[in-house]
Amino acid sequence: MTDRENAYNAYNAYNAYNAYNAYNAYNAYNAYGGTPSVDAVALITNRDGIVSNKIDHIVAPDAAPANDPNALKRLTPSQQSAIYMSVLAPTVDVTAQEQGDVPMATVWRRDSMNEPNGRAKYQQMVEMTAPGMDQLVEQLNYVAGYAQIRGDRVAEIVAQLALPIPFYQSIGYIDPARTPRTLELIDLAAGFAFSTIQRLKFSLAIKRPIEFSPQVQPVIPTPTHASLPSGHATEAFLIARLIWKLMLASNAPQYNDHAYWGDMLMRQASRIAVNRTVAGVHFPVDSAAGGMLGLALADHIQDVADGGGWTSCVFDGGGFEGKLDFNWHSLYVPEGDKMRRKFKTDGVQWGTSAYHNDSKKDEPSAILNWLWTSAVAEWRDVVPSQR
Repeated sequence: MTDRENAYNAYNAYNAYNAYNAYNAYNAYNAYGGTPSVDAVALITNRDGIVSNKIDHIVAPDAAPANDPNALKRLTPSQQSAIYMSVLAPTVDVTAQEQGDVPMATVWRRDSMNEPNGRAKYQQMVEMTAPGMDQLVEQLNYVAGYAQIRGDRVAEIVAQLALPIPFYQSIGYIDPARTPRTLELIDLAAGFAFSTIQRLKFSLAIKRPIEFSPQVQPVIPTPTHASLPSGHATEAFLIARLIWKLMLASNAPQYNDHAYWGDMLMRQASRIAVNRTVAGVHFPVDSAAGGMLGLALADHIQDVADGGGWTSCVFDGGGFEGKLDFNWHSLYVPEGDKMRRKFKTDGVQWGTSAYHNDSKKDEPSAILNWLWTSAVAEWRDVVPSQR
């Protein structure tokens, strides 16, 4: 099989992730709890051999508690995932409009989890405007420049076509046996983000580098959807910040207030994002927009699951000049887990953020709080048992 065929096969694996199943494919987690094949005839004859007289007095079990998060642990991962998504998905909406000749899209955040759908109100969480075509032409200089290191990065690029869990496993102690709820949370977050990413891409309709020059020659197939925001950048920073939030919430001494863990996670997210420019399928401005979106969505998910607050952001595509490269430090500070109030690169401002403390306004989702609390517990050290 040729390298190109391998790349296409890896691309197909990425498409499988888009169906929200790549995590399950990665570790065969859904295989857990499967029933071995048993001949139905054997069960029939077995019953005939062990059932005798009818039981006269059947004692009914206790009624199952309705809508109790503690019952989630008895469900299969796919059933749990469906329930989690049913809670999280309605918490955002996306609209599109034009601001003059510039496409603009907005991600709206549901104001209260406890209001019925008919009375739900939304607040602006992320606003994105598109960069101009002249800016993208200038950004081609970065695409061409990064192409010089494709030989060094091609293995990473192909491996990162799927959800890049192994790259985060190399930083944090993540394993299906050790951190199953953390992996479920990551899977949920990636699936939740996917539809938002695609709606924003469709609304802003930013062309890919391959449409600008025949010399781009990407090393992987260019996806058919639009370029901004970068989905890989969104997912990478979303996952990185969620892991860092879990580490901090655990209060384990090795993580607590030691920002080098968060810094390393952000470096990993940045490398995944930049690799998409190296591959020839994204501009740096796409990574800036995606990184901002992923960081904001991480705050939103934590707020829905555990309460506390959320972050709203504005991305000014026109302000991200063609001469600017992507730098994650312009978006976020791991120490204290904070997004910067003003997004600047080389002194040029291209976005803003604001933190909203709604801790007293709404209760977190009981279902997602069970998942969040269980995931946090996986990052704590095991306490010696008292005998």
